[in-house]
Amino acid sequence: MGITLKIYNHLSEAHAEWETIVPPNHHLICCDLMAIEGSQAPDLKYHYVSIFKDGVLSGAMYLQHLTFSHKHFNRDLVQTPLLKLAHPILSKLKAHILICGNLFRVNFQGFYFKDKNDRIDIFDCLNIYRKQVKRQVNFCGILVKDCTREFEPSSITCFQFKPFRQDLTMEMALQPAWQNFDEYVAALSKKYRQRAIKIRKSISEVERKYLSLEEIKYYQKDIQNLYMNVVNKQSLALGILGEDYFVQMKEQLKDNFEVVAFLKDGKLLAFSGHIYYPLKQAMELHYIGFDYRANPLYNLYFNIIFDGVETAIHKGYTKLEMGRTAREAKASAGAKAVENFNYIWVKAGLPRLAVNFLSNKFEDKMGDDWQNRNPFKDAPAS
Repeated sequence: MGITLKIYNHLSEAHAEWETIVPPNHHLICCDLMAIEGSQAPDLKYHYVSIFKDGVLSGAMYLQHLTFSHKHFNRDLVQTPLLKLAHPILSKLKAHILICGNLFRVNFQGFYFKDKNDRIDIFDCLNIYRKQVKRQVNFCGILVKDCTREFEPSSITCFQFKPFRQDLTMEMALQPAWQNFDEYVAALSKKYRQRAIKIRKSISEVERKYLSLEEIKYYQKDIQNLYMNVVNKQSLALGILGEDYFVQMKEQLKDNFEVVAFLKDGKLLAFSGHIYYPLKQAMELHYIGFDYRANPLYNLYFNIIFDGVETAIHKGYTKLEMGRTAREAKASAGAKAVENFNYIWVKAGLPRLAVNFLSNKFEDKMGDDWQNRNPFKDAPAS
């Protein structure tokens, strides 16, 4: 019989089946996915696939189907004479991309197999899925995201996948000696210490508070507008959150998710999301938004970063995940780059040329100055 797939469109349909093989508290059966599904992100559909091997349930696969268009990349990426001429075509571009994993999380492998030796089957499963749904949708690319372990390149070439190495996240190791934020600041070299003190002082007149569920609902449109301010500055934004996302996250994760608001005279100037992982002693700085007009006066972006560091230290965590963007700013706070194990298949022809072009442009935009940043007097142990 080999491999067969059963496809569901809602987690509630697959949950009972998946619970029979997926360990308790595993991210594939957690409330995170309910929040994402419930927030109705634009241009995204979700599919939950049970994998059977010789008729026996052997694995689970979480898929996101992205309809990629001009709204997902910044026009600055195509500001060359030739591509300016092609802009009318690019503005109508729509491409279907399949993601095995989660565009809105890091360290979120999108598959699980009961027998670890079967994990190589994920590439076969994705090809079977692509062929199975080809009459409904013709995917031009597949991304296998955030694998927990690396696959040998030789073992995946027969499936026409290859490693995708441009995806780095910024992660900060929190030292046991830092019992509070002042001790973190004291560990910085003179230049960075003076800078941190100045940045923190600049926000002294701004109120910081955790928003309740009702307050998140009250500020929902403001939160979305500030978030979109950041999205619109990004070179590439594969996933864009739905307006209800932060409400859904608070409802589902409860105390393990907070929205931190920065307010001036009742007006929301900035916010940041915090996800707490107590069992892993880790915190994720999870999506932010701010008013770019107020940023020069209050250093909102850097204060969001420092607020995340202070919160993680206060909770006694050992790791702070800061996400993919603004590597230089995060390196200046003490974060280091961590490579993710991602794999990609792209249809030959124009899609492959477009992916190579956008990837190279994205890397050029990110630059490499951040690699030389070390803000500490003595480099902390990694």
